[in-house]
Order: sequence, then structure tokens, then C-alpha cells
Amino acid sequence: MALYNMTRFVQGLLKTNEHSPPSFTVRLYREYWTLNNGSKFLYNSQTASLLDDIRAQHIPVDFIELFDAAGLPFFEGCLIVELLDYRPARSNEPELDQPERTRVVLTPNDESRWADICLLSKKSATPWSDADAVEVEARMLLATAAPLCLEPDVHLTRIVNATQRVSTPPAPPSLKRKAAAVDQEADELEKARRIKLMQFMAPQRSIPPG
Repeated sequence: MALYNMTRFVQGLLKTNEHSPPSFTVRLYREYWTLNNGSKFLYNSQTASLLDDIRAQHIPVDFIELFDAAGLPFFEGCLIVELLDYRPARSNEPELDQPERTRVVLTPNDESRWADICLLSKKSATPWSDADAVEVEARMLLATAAPLCLEPDVHLTRIVNATQRVSTPPAPPSLKRKAAAVDQEADELEKARRIKLMQFMAPQRSIPPG
């Protein structure tokens, strides 16, 4: 049953890698945010969709190819994101000298796994057939997914579902707003189409090959 406890898995992953550099860092300021000391992005920009993915604790599907090119470290198939929040609790207060520091684990889902498979096929010397892709997907699931419970027991299924539900780590507070710190800012672009961050690792220059 422990394999279905996501909170325990996340805590264990963070504990094991507490002294390791994160996959990437997001710095949150009052009016903008940055990625790995790179370019500044506004909270209502299309690139801010990355913040939505971080809050949902899922690997951003539309950024997987970019992450691969940048050579970001993965930890047991997950990304560890460090959040440095310089925003004050109240809008009339100055930004913090020392940020609130937290780490969030982004886990894969079916969509990100398929994106991984498409990327591997693209990098292969010969394109994969559908059968090849299905075979790779099966191996990925065997290596990462919790074992299937084949017992026809309704009560056991309910226990597993309840364990997964209550053990899912809570989402971090909104990364686009901070309570009492942002004034009635419209969020009409929150669902805007995700675009790739062409200057992910550093401002004013392209990402070097991984």
C-alpha cells in the first residue's frame, strides 16, 4: 500500500535529494518572475502557463523537449523545482531580502510519458513504428507505475483509491498571486496556449545543447 502513498514518495524523493541541485529554479517577485536567473516574465504572459503546471505538480508537457535540450536532471522520472518567493505578504510592504524557499516535485502523467516516447522516437536513428512505441510505453509503466491490484475485491479498491486521494501532496499556493499582495489583477490569459521558453537557461542567448 505504501507504493500508492504519493506524499510518502514525494517526501522520500526530496529527502534523498535534499543536497542535490534542483532541476530548475523559479524566482517569484512582485511584478515578474524569472527562471534560472534568466529573462523576466510577467504573470499574465503566455509563458506563465509553466507556473500552472508547477502548481499542478505535473511535468510540463510542452516544455519536455526544451528540458531535454537543456540537460535538466530528472529524479526517478520526476523534476524537482525550487521556488524562491520574494513577494511580501502585503502589497504595501517591500520585497523580502531573504525569500521563502520551497521545493516541489513534478511527476509524470500519461500525456508527459507519451511526449517522452515521441521525443525518443524523434532522436532515434530510425523512426519507431506504433508497435515500438507501445513496447517502450509498456516498459516505462513497468518501471515507474505502482503494481496493479488484480484482486476482485471492491473494499481493497476503495482502500487504494482513498489512500491515493488523501496522500496526494497539497498544491502550493498560487504562484501568480499572493494573498493580499496582488490588487485585482485580471487573469484572462491563465489558460493561454503554452509556448516554449527560447531563452530558458540564460537571457539573450539560446539554450546550449544538453
